[in-house]
Amino acid sequence: LTALFGSAVWAADERPVAGKGEAAYWLPLLALYSGARLEELGQLRLSDIGPETYLAADDSEAVATVFRIVEDEADGLTVKNAGSVRRVPVHPELIRLGFLRYVEGLRAEGEKWLFPDLDPDRDGTRTAAWSKWYGRWLRTKAKVTDKRVTFHSFRHSFKHYARQVGIAPDVQNEITGHDTGDIADDYGGLSYPLHPLVEAMERYRVPGFTPPAPPPAYRSPV
Repeated sequence: LTALFGSAVWAADERPVAGKGEAAYWLPLLALYSGARLEELGQLRLSDIGPETYLAADDSEAVATVFRIVEDEADGLTVKNAGSVRRVPVHPELIRLGFLRYVEGLRAEGEKWLFPDLDPDRDGTRTAAWSKWYGRWLRTKAKVTDKRVTFHSFRHSFKHYARQVGIAPDVQNEITGHDTGDIADDYGGLSYPLHPLVEAMERYRVPGFTPPAPPPAYRSPV
């Protein structure tokens, strides 16, 4: 993580052409702080991101910003399985780094997609070419040569650190959209109580890792 986020995309605000603009910066951070799959993140629309009201521990109303991972045939959105449909609270670290400012900037420009520079391939996969770029960057620029380390490693890392801070297994699975085959998995998704998910995100951290500094105001605040 130190090697990756110490490389030029995050340390020097470089935006390589093949990295597709801000996708280069945000996709790895979103994966680290959500455990979501690459294509789940790459196919997010701005309409999938927004505030949601929920009941806090004291039964008062609270609001959290979430992103919703859904299936939508009209827009070519797919999920791995039924348990993958869910909403994930935006981690406080992402908010600190300016993720919501980035989202609002895109909305002000009339964009539809969270990463408008990603183009679907012939199969409709928006992150296929980006994934190849990331693999090259990881090996040649970040100097992470262990071939076992890939983008999917963020998903494993999230599970590992979630366990380390004591997040309950069912909450972990709900955040990551992991289907265990248990019948209880059928009672999650978009109807799962939001409070335990928000609480888990507030607890989640990566010990010993210093996140990058917030990027410059590459989009005007709204």
